Amino acid sequence: MLRKCNPETGGVQEYPVDPEQIATALAATMEFTTGFIPDDIIYHKQVGIKKIVVGYRKQQKTGIWLDGHDDPIRVPLPHMILMRTTTGESNPDYKVFACAKRPESLTDELYHAPLPNIFNGGGICWGTVSRGTSFKGMSLANDWESLLGSSFGNHAVSGKSKKHRRDIRKMLLELNENQRRRVYPRSDLIPAKTNLAELLDIDVEAES
Repeated sequence: MLRKCNPETGGVQEYPVDPEQIATALAATMEFTTGFIPDDIIYHKQVGIKKIVVGYRKQQKTGIWLDGHDDPIRVPLPHMILMRTTTGESNPDYKVFACAKRPESLTDELYHAPLPNIFNGGGICWGTVSRGTSFKGMSLANDWESLLGSSFGNHAVSGKSKKHRRDIRKMLLELNENQRRRVYPRSDLIPAKTNLAELLDIDVEAES
């Protein structure tokens, strides 16, 4: 039953209404879409004005810059993920980790990214790198470009390599000297003792 005020009499008029008709009418006008999702995006969540996007970058040889070196070095980097969290118009928060392969589960093990300027918790020391408005869209292509295209300094260089625990730059320079190596040695990666479920604060057991 639908009740509607009658402005002429000041009373309330009732109309018989079929609940199924209301549901059909509402369904016809409601629309939800994520829009185009780039191939590199493996997870996306939005609650209110908070948005989380997780992107994946497959293992590949990459040219990077190290402070103190005139020329870029070319090294194989492992599979990696980049998580960007934004709240409204505030500056985004980033976390980056290495992984054994493209994640297929929120509980897949993550590793410390073998790069300088990345803290043990995955946070990035951007320094003076300008990120512009790269975080406005869904894709993380510009974010990856800002990260890997900037010059890496001497911050957060330890605990990234089993072979060179004190300074990951030594491992990177060694890989640059051996151009025959096509992939980053997985055995050299150090477990970060976390996974996407923990980073995203998701109780996997409760959802299963």
